[in-house]
Amino acid sequence: MDVNNALNLVLSGGGIKGIAFVGAYEELEKRYRYFGNIAGVSAGAMIGALIGAGYTSRELIRILREFDFSILKIRGGDCLNSSIGLRIRKLMEERNTVSDSDIEALLYMQDYPELQNMKRYKEDFKGIRGNFLSNLIAFSQENAFLDGELLERWIRQLLANKGVYTFSDFRGGIPDKVNPRGYKVRMTAVDANTGKVIVLPDDIALYNIDPDKFEVARAVRMSTSVPFVFRPCVLMKKENYYMKQHFIIDGGVLDNFPVWLIDSAQSNIIGLKLEGKEPKELQQAESILKKLLSSSHDTGVPKNSYNIDNIAHINTGSISFLDFDISPENMQFLYQQGKIAVQKLLINMHKKNWGWR
Repeated sequence: MDVNNALNLVLSGGGIKGIAFVGAYEELEKRYRYFGNIAGVSAGAMIGALIGAGYTSRELIRILREFDFSILKIRGGDCLNSSIGLRIRKLMEERNTVSDSDIEALLYMQDYPELQNMKRYKEDFKGIRGNFLSNLIAFSQENAFLDGELLERWIRQLLANKGVYTFSDFRGGIPDKVNPRGYKVRMTAVDANTGKVIVLPDDIALYNIDPDKFEVARAVRMSTSVPFVFRPCVLMKKENYYMKQHFIIDGGVLDNFPVWLIDSAQSNIIGLKLEGKEPKELQQAESILKKLLSSSHDTGVPKNSYNIDNIAHINTGSISFLDFDISPENMQFLYQQGKIAVQKLLINMHKKNWGWR
């Protein structure tokens, strides 16, 4: 690999909107022959792993078009019958509207009598977001819509088709101070018990697992375990002579754009960031669920506090990250928006490098 000309990538989270990454990748393939280190979270972790495994943009768009996303369609009506859904419905009846701050207050609320069977989890959570995270786990355990196994099996097979199984197969990246083992692909998740972002595979050593032997598909599942939608993944860790459960959820809950996974001192870093509008009106069950999930994400870092200059801001319109029953037209829209965003970025980078105005 030509290290000086290799492009390092950072991919944000964004659920189904991650289809736009494939269009962005197609444009980057035209300009860059080599890809160095790839970092991602949630949807970015999934697409990043497939890029790192050697899939081309043409292969990826074919895979996405052939996959039946409708089998992952969220049953929004179930949300209203969950503990937090009932609270939201009560607020709507009392006020006729529910604001962002109302949703956040519910997520941080200290006592839910109807979740007493989950109370044992409360004692295990630490940090200033401990109550928030314990609620996410309790609600997800109570009424998750998907268990994540289907997604994990799908990703495992796609990676196996390219000869990728564990992170030892992703050795060969560019070692640096934040990636000393030189993994070509890394991703983030959140250990809800500790209230901290964990880097996969590096931090899996904290759970007495060899990072090289950790399965990539499992890591992708952890990074994409969106609260309320997927049940959290569980890691066992020995603490004070006892084995303790640690609940691992979507890394985007605390940081939806982990640019710090790649050393900013490296040249040739491009970030791909999905940006759009989640629903504001909470009139239907599905929109309530989408707003609930939107409110639970990216609570860890100030917005736009990034340490890289070259970011392609991809406009995803009003498509929600939970629109798994996406139409062919919207899929094409996302694909094209990814291409357009990277085209604009590359033009601006060229102007900057040559001093144009």
